[in-house]
Amino acid sequence: MRKFILLMLFVTTITNAQEYKLEEKTVTGIFEVKEKTKAEIFASINKWVSINYNSARNVVQMSDLESGTIIIKGINEVKHKNPIKIIYPNLAAEFTTIKFNHLIEVNVKDNKFRIIYKLTEIYMVDATVINDSKMISVNLDGSRKAEVEEYMVLMDENFMKAYKNKEKREKLLEAYRLSFEEINTTLKNDIRATMQSIEKSVSEATKDKW
Repeated sequence: MRKFILLMLFVTTITNAQEYKLEEKTVTGIFEVKEKTKAEIFASINKWVSINYNSARNVVQMSDLESGTIIIKGINEVKHKNPIKIIYPNLAAEFTTIKFNHLIEVNVKDNKFRIIYKLTEIYMVDATVINDSKMISVNLDGSRKAEVEEYMVLMDENFMKAYKNKEKREKLLEAYRLSFEEINTTLKNDIRATMQSIEKSVSEATKDKW
């Protein structure tokens, strides 16, 4: 029930998104902006990229006005509570950080634009790439619940080798479930904020009257 409420809050608070789609690792929003030409919207979004990324030259993979397509690559950094803290309260760090590569594709037309925000790879803080199968913690639309539970069973089997105390294992598994939920909530909030920021930059842009 809590996950459903969080999801509904996320869907309903996207600013001016007339169409909205949430998938496992992808969020799509379509935004209408009145009296804005394709060229004006395109210019506003490119300006947004230049302002919000340290090096627009490095992150922009494509910027083509004719097709109305902008493709950007970037990194999300998610800080969340460390589940291992449950087992080693005096040794483990309270928080841990995961990094996610993402691609943002923007398609522009007169008076409207679409944002497709896709998470690709996952990294730990040491920048080691983790196989895509390990992205089980990313489940933006809740479609992989069965797979998550299977993953938790495997984790429990591994924990049994190190922790014989059942109560301790259950606490650890619950901590992992909560961390997965925290990761997904943070990611959805970050994506929402990005989409709102882009939409705001487009809707508030005015013609240069110099």
